[in-house]
Amino acid sequence: MEIEWIESQFFDPGKIANDMIIVHHTGSTNGMINSFEGTINWFKPAVWRSTNQASAHYIIAREERPIVHMVRDEDTAWHAGKSNWEIHDEMRESINKWSIGIELQGDGHLVKYTDFQYEALIWLVKQKMEKFNIAVDLIRGHEEISPWKPDPGPMFDWDRFKRALSSVSVPVTDVPSGGSSGGELVDEDGDGIIYLDETDDVYIPSGRERGLLGRLFEFLASLFGK
Repeated sequence: MEIEWIESQFFDPGKIANDMIIVHHTGSTNGMINSFEGTINWFKPAVWRSTNQASAHYIIAREERPIVHMVRDEDTAWHAGKSNWEIHDEMRESINKWSIGIELQGDGHLVKYTDFQYEALIWLVKQKMEKFNIAVDLIRGHEEISPWKPDPGPMFDWDRFKRALSSVSVPVTDVPSGGSSGGELVDEDGDGIIYLDETDDVYIPSGRERGLLGRLFEFLASLFGK
């Protein structure tokens, strides 16, 4: 598995700890999956953006290609927003400061994730669990630590993912092939990938947790398009 470094400018230096891993999806716009390149550009815009600042440590594409690493593990990416979870018997706020954020290209309310994404995610998460001594019960979805968030969504197979974290090999589930049936999306060419239209016009809400003054600034800045 390969990792490609593309640095985002949206992060805070340092963090409290890497006690959690948070799984996200990149989402969709008007029924079209946010593209991989569009997501990278959203996290690393060519022109500085003072609103909707978001980033993640890693992004995993639907098709086989290098995992993109955008924020150092030791720094705080802006992926979780306002969030909380119990870590080692203490309720913690601002989970950005306690976690590594991993984005899966796709929308878990529209389409299943690909075999490659599970394999890459499992490979990456196993490394981080070993390096930072992260417990499997502290690997969570964004929707769990921020209940108003929708990701990674109902089509993320948590059972498959969690089983693989404690096994030597990566279990692979059958992917249907052939024509569609019952209106379900299927893998027509049997390559493990269901293709949907994609858009480079990506919008991902800010993952930076701000106080009242910060939220007011972001609101005012959005009014003037800055």
